[in-house]
Amino acid sequence: MAGLASRPGLAPAAAGLAIILDAALAWLVLRADETRVYVLGRPIEWVCSFRSRFGLPCPTCGMTRSLVLSLHGEVERAWHVAPAGPVALFGLLALAGALLVLGCSQLLGTRKLEVRAMSWVRNGALVYAGAAIMVWLGGWAVSFSAALHTR
Repeated sequence: MAGLASRPGLAPAAAGLAIILDAALAWLVLRADETRVYVLGRPIEWVCSFRSRFGLPCPTCGMTRSLVLSLHGEVERAWHVAPAGPVALFGLLALAGALLVLGCSQLLGTRKLEVRAMSWVRNGALVYAGAAIMVWLGGWAVSFSAALHTR
C-alpha cells in the first residue's frame, strides 16, 4: 500500500478530482440569488461586518453568491453580483483539469505530456492570477464607487 501512496502522479490527480468533487457537492447543496445563499433551501443570514459598519462593500462582498450562481450556470447574474466569482470558478475548474492531466501523465509515464502539463499549470497560473486580480479589484472598485455615489 505504501508504494501506491508514493506513486508519482497520484497527488495531482487526487487534488484535481477533489476540486471537481467539491464543486459538484456545492452544486448539489447550495443555491443563491442576488441577496443571499441557501444551503439545502435554508438561507444563510450572513452580514458583512465591514459593510454593516461603514455602509460600503468589502473586497469580497458578493463572492459566495457569485460563485454559487456561477456553479449553476447563471454567469451573467453572477457577474453583476461580483465579477470575480465566475473568474474564480473558471480558474478552479481549469486548475482541476490541468492537475488531472498532469497526474494522469505521471501515472502513465508519458514524459512529453507531463512536461507540457507542468508548463500549462505554471504559465496558466501566472496569466490567470494577473487577470483574476484585475477583475476582482476592478469589480470591487466599481461596487465601492457605486456605494459612495448612493450615500
